[in-house]
Amino acid sequence: MSGKPGQGVGIRPHTWITGPDPVRHDQYLAFLRQRAQARYRSEPWLLTFDDFVQLWSPGWHSRGRHSEDLCMSRRDSDGAWSRPNCVIMTRRCHVQGSVLIKQARGLTVPKHRRIPAPE
Repeated sequence: MSGKPGQGVGIRPHTWITGPDPVRHDQYLAFLRQRAQARYRSEPWLLTFDDFVQLWSPGWHSRGRHSEDLCMSRRDSDGAWSRPNCVIMTRRCHVQGSVLIKQARGLTVPKHRRIPAPE
């Protein structure tokens, strides 16, 4: 839930695990969602909520779905979601890195996402 009007923020904040701070509440919900997605994909998750907040501390308000917005990614995509293996980067860098890894492994990459090989 974001801090936008009409989206549920402010409903019973005295009952929130994180306390009445709406930003911390949003961070906790994002942490729970990302952890659930990792479990769904059978990816090891070793981050605590405090680790998650520390990773996001400089750019929490810059996260989003556009190419220049920030996202959390793993340095080693086969490794666990852990403090030393996670990094905050732009979505553009994340997608480009993912495509390069798939190309190196010989996996199929949609034509519109292919990155030309260096000459």
